[in-house]
Amino acid sequence: MKKFRKLLGVIMGQPDAPYQAKLLSGLLEEAFSLNYDVAVFSTFTKDKNSQSWYDGELNIFSMINYAALDGIFFVPDTLRIDDADKKIEADIIKSFKKPVISVDIESRQFTNIFTDDIQNIKKIISHLIEVHRLTDIAFMTGIKGHPHATNRLTGYYEALIEHNIPIDRSRVFYGDFWYNKGEEVVQALINDSRPMPQAIACASDTMAISVCEALKARGYKIPEDIAVTGYDSIEAGINYVPGITSSDIPADDTGKRAARLMHSLISGTKFVDDPCGAEIIIGKSCGCSKNPAEEMRRRQRSWQDNDASGDFNSTYNFMLESLISEKDLEKYMHALAWYTYYIGNNTMFCLALCNNWDNLGETDLNLQYRKDGYSKIMSLPLRKMGGAHAVENTKVNPEFTFELSDMLPMLYERRPKPTAFFFNPVHFNRRCFGYSVFSYGDSTASTYPSCYSQWVKYVCVSLESLRRQRNLMYLYKKMEDNAVTDLLTGIYNRNGFNLYTEDILKSIRDKGENLIVILGDMNNLKYINDTFGHIEGDFAIKSVAEAFKSVCGKNMSCFRIGGDEYVLIGGTASSEEEVDKISSSIMRCLKIVNDTADKPYSISVSIGSFFGSPDEYDTIEKPIAIADEKMFKAKQKFKKDENFDYRKQRKAEP
Repeated sequence: MKKFRKLLGVIMGQPDAPYQAKLLSGLLEEAFSLNYDVAVFSTFTKDKNSQSWYDGELNIFSMINYAALDGIFFVPDTLRIDDADKKIEADIIKSFKKPVISVDIESRQFTNIFTDDIQNIKKIISHLIEVHRLTDIAFMTGIKGHPHATNRLTGYYEALIEHNIPIDRSRVFYGDFWYNKGEEVVQALINDSRPMPQAIACASDTMAISVCEALKARGYKIPEDIAVTGYDSIEAGINYVPGITSSDIPADDTGKRAARLMHSLISGTKFVDDPCGAEIIIGKSCGCSKNPAEEMRRRQRSWQDNDASGDFNSTYNFMLESLISEKDLEKYMHALAWYTYYIGNNTMFCLALCNNWDNLGETDLNLQYRKDGYSKIMSLPLRKMGGAHAVENTKVNPEFTFELSDMLPMLYERRPKPTAFFFNPVHFNRRCFGYSVFSYGDSTASTYPSCYSQWVKYVCVSLESLRRQRNLMYLYKKMEDNAVTDLLTGIYNRNGFNLYTEDILKSIRDKGENLIVILGDMNNLKYINDTFGHIEGDFAIKSVAEAFKSVCGKNMSCFRIGGDEYVLIGGTASSEEEVDKISSSIMRCLKIVNDTADKPYSISVSIGSFFGSPDEYDTIEKPIAIADEKMFKAKQKFKKDENFDYRKQRKAEP
């Protein structure tokens, strides 16, 4: 399909995390200004709390059609668990020959761009030196060898050098960018023979919090005894007591620079890089008296106004209960469309499902459901356009399909302004259902609402419930069919005859039709079984069943009521002559089999019939008895005419 503007892809994990959201904010703003559409392919989390769920999340990257993209931004540091970043990198190298930019992690295969962490760390260390007159400052950086840890440590060193403070590497510690290493660092400083440092600067807010907790546990006051600072200015650090002095990561600037670099690679124009830092967010942990939470609230007010998370988290949210109550796919989609209210005034939400997403017929002995990849043909049962309350723009059609290679039909629609599309996995553990697509249109909102990941998880869980209900109904129907269906021939069995014939008789009577009954009994089945084996006997049985089915038209039903007995019941014939024609058609069908199957035996059937008004009979038993009497006479005539004897064969054996 033809695109109307170039499409850039972003591959990352957890796009609503602080760093990723800021990166996307700048990237989208700049990409839109340069007239590019953007497709963000992402997991909802970059952490592996459940292996099976994480595997299901990673499957989203298998649906990317690289041929549809004009450039890729790869953020590997958000996808490093289980070497997912390496696998994705290998796929990109194999499948994509256009520009690729690796963000904040160096790649030898792609063009690289980095966030300027160095200058921001220098600002924090300089603040401690210049404002608070501190000179003995320990530093806790991240994982040894990690580029962010290296850059932030460099910023610490450069600040000391610029202020003529000697570098003491025994005051440098490596952490994990998380809450786990603060205890070790504080204990190491206490075990040192020297006095405790005046300050401990950390390369992330999470590590700063862990240091503060370890200091408090030992009776130290912050900042009175020791000042502590962080970096990346996350909500946990801003709301901590005391509020952590920190700095925003200038990821939005990185996003803008990445978009400009991509444009230069695509257009062949010159790229002039101009990185800029971010401002320090002053808290109380360094010794100042500002409250960073006020600044946080000011910055977030714009997107909070459009976020319905409060309603979603309300005790009056019955979305999950409502969805898992649905047993019909179309009704489920209408209910889901209504609940898009919780994800705000989005421009578009779509749900794409794989063919056989529910794997009907699955049992504990047949668990071959889809785990990897997506079906080549996808369905689009729900397309919600124009905001939460735009009911008139809701399209529910479980039969609408598109090719997976298109990823989403709306990517190819003509739009007056550039648009961002967020592709996320829809699954239950490793079981792949499909994917969701969310869009704010040309809004530069960096990602989806804060409740969106949980909202989609409700969709995943409720789809699993719907799948199980549909599968139970399917298996129940199959069991019901098997109970009344002859497994060898596919026509109704004796149980089906007992269950349905009275209803058939009543229907014929209500319609004022004549009743016809054709009863057939195979000839020489025992001879075929004894002489040629039961496989050949089964062939003969199925051949007679096919002959009966070939004449079983509308308002007619056929049954195998014994090993070699068949019944056809209906209300379509208007005379006995028509009944005779039906019987003759059965005979002709078997003659064709005998002429073409090249078997060492003949297949035939003796037939008796009934034709008359159903009003004279309360049950089917009397018409069956009349047909059976005629069939018996036909059987006797067959034996006499054929003069069949088991000691003699009608055809010579080969």
